[in-house]
Amino acid sequence: MVRSFLSFHVKAPLEEVLAFAQERTGGAGVYLVPDFPWVSLYHEALEAQEDPKGVRAFLEALSQLGQALAFLVLAEEDLLFLLAEGGRVRAELRRGPELGEALWGPEDLLPLLQAAQAMPPVSAVQALAAPFGLHPDHAALGFLDLLEAEEEEGLPEEVVYLE
Repeated sequence: MVRSFLSFHVKAPLEEVLAFAQERTGGAGVYLVPDFPWVSLYHEALEAQEDPKGVRAFLEALSQLGQALAFLVLAEEDLLFLLAEGGRVRAELRRGPELGEALWGPEDLLPLLQAAQAMPPVSAVQALAAPFGLHPDHAALGFLDLLEAEEEEGLPEEVVYLE
């Protein structure tokens, strides 16, 4: 099975992220997974749309709460990684037939972005997550992955689901 997924992550208190997400569900489901100092968000509508501009806009708004990351993988071929702070994207890695090519960011982050650019998308997501202190498995999940986990075995109590 070929996977596509989208995950957002922000360094902010769960209560702030919850308030932010409640206003932006778009009538769809959103999972929040706290893993201090990060809170991961898995947004059903944004994942289904597979729209890099929508991902960027959501991340820019989310980054008003703290440093924020977004990982979008399409059909295991395309990768979009964004780092944002203070409402502004500060780094981008985009690669693949659907998304095109881009690589830019702060000088200290460029070696990491260049190394990730040479990897398969899912491996790149995990490699990019680790240096930020984000659990690589959280970065490589999407809304549908959490929905499936909930249907099969349940999720940990600390996971919050919004509609």
